[in-house]
Amino acid sequence: MIREYLDEDKERIVELGLYLKGEFDFDKLSTRERIVVYEEDGLVEAFIVFSKLYEVLDILYIVVAEDFRKRGLGTTLIDFVATSEIKRVMLEVRETNTIAIEFYKKNGFKIVREIENYYGGKDKAFAMEKVC
Repeated sequence: MIREYLDEDKERIVELGLYLKGEFDFDKLSTRERIVVYEEDGLVEAFIVFSKLYEVLDILYIVVAEDFRKRGLGTTLIDFVATSEIKRVMLEVRETNTIAIEFYKKNGFKIVREIENYYGGKDKAFAMEKVC
């Protein structure tokens, strides 16, 4: 079941956020950012963090528990939050995260630019975009 985040989901989201290797900090989310979760048998197994501004959707994170990958949950979460008024979906992804880059390309995203030092240090990001 896909649903909005509830306060009781926080512990599990923090746990799943460990897949992001320290990039996800629940307490640094702004009031503009929202979380939608995928729950199965009472346990959150995937989530997406995003913000919407007018017709633009900005995806900050998509995390799927390892045992639930390759089931289309990431795509389902994107489709759920990219409602009909959305004209463009944007995100940034670490250039070395080839699995995520291929996932996004499979879902119609294109690399629109490279961003140097996006993650601090020497790691750069690809800005990706999908026009709906």
